[in-house]
Amino acid sequence: MLRSPASQPSTKEQYVVINRQPTSFKALRELRGSLATSHLPHSLGRSLLPSSIARRILPVHQRTPASYASSEVYDFHSLARVPLPRFSNRLLTLPCIAYHVTSVQLKGADPSTSSHIYNIVASSLMPLEIALSTKLEDLTRPQAVLHLVRPWHSKLLGPSADLDAVTEQEILSVLGTPFNALLLTQLPHNEHKRIASSTLITAQPRNRASILKSKIRIFNVV
Repeated sequence: MLRSPASQPSTKEQYVVINRQPTSFKALRELRGSLATSHLPHSLGRSLLPSSIARRILPVHQRTPASYASSEVYDFHSLARVPLPRFSNRLLTLPCIAYHVTSVQLKGADPSTSSHIYNIVASSLMPLEIALSTKLEDLTRPQAVLHLVRPWHSKLLGPSADLDAVTEQEILSVLGTPFNALLLTQLPHNEHKRIASSTLITAQPRNRASILKSKIRIFNVV
């Protein structure tokens, strides 16, 4: 169970914790070569002028997927049971804090860089904007289920953290700051594929309550 912290962390301690977060993301870079999105196209057949594309909402699956087994969903009361990332055959089994994408809006295009600008809304996150070299609808299936995810590793809480006695303040200190998110699209058979891998996506949790209600889910990434 979450328990109240005995004392507030010092400014120096918070700085160390926050600046440790990118470590888990960097560790995953070793796995990027196995992700299918390494072959994304980097150019468009033609440039689109802003006047040629109206603001429009892309269709995304509005329901949160119910395909997760109960044993594959963890809250912050069960961190000690979260499995480590691992490869199995062609799949990367990756525990992540998941944020379901509820809205994707094409905002415009920059013909000078062949970029497409999208506004994205995901549950429990602040709205964000990303620029892609390829149209998002070319990378996903119709009515695709999309997730912004934060890869999880116990070392986010520190190398010697007691996962059975993590405090609310520790959770808020680690997860309350902006982070580098991965964008996943769901495939058949409960598999997922990373898209927009060359784009840095910076996401921010909406508030304290959304952080504490976060769930860790297991994704099978091809």
